[in-house]
Amino acid sequence: MPARDRRAAKLPSWFLAAALAASALCAATVLQLETVLYNHSPSLPVGFYLRRSAPPTRGAIVTVRALDVAPVEATQRAFTGRSDRFLKRIAAVAGDEVCFSETAVIVAGRTLLRRGDHQRAPHASSPYGCRLLAPDEYFLVGDTPDSFDSRYWGAVSRDKIEGVWSQLIY
Repeated sequence: MPARDRRAAKLPSWFLAAALAASALCAATVLQLETVLYNHSPSLPVGFYLRRSAPPTRGAIVTVRALDVAPVEATQRAFTGRSDRFLKRIAAVAGDEVCFSETAVIVAGRTLLRRGDHQRAPHASSPYGCRLLAPDEYFLVGDTPDSFDSRYWGAVSRDKIEGVWSQLIY
């Protein structure tokens, strides 16, 4: 078979692969399931994150929609779109104790200082004292002391977690 004919024979398989890739992208768009996202906030390392098919566990990085966990603040800041979300780490899971005091939040035995910005107060449902997280609850935090997270919005139920993510190494 001449070289020209061999190239023509390979074109359909290349074309098929491209068509399948385009179909997968369209399906992901239709289902609103992003597989990669970019985090620009310093509350977790800046960079790209890949969606994982894993359950939310202590230490996992997850996303929650801003409007679902902090509706007042999300509305004030116009974070009301489907892609407006927070990327946070799970600090405590069901059965862990979360304690609030004037100076600190203690999560699963680890002290997390509250944000120094006194315009924000701890979540109203547990301003002071301790409580155990319910079977479907998670306490989410950022890696920085001034992160806007469960220290302000409270525990998050499992149905509010939209995905588990891992940072891409580059």
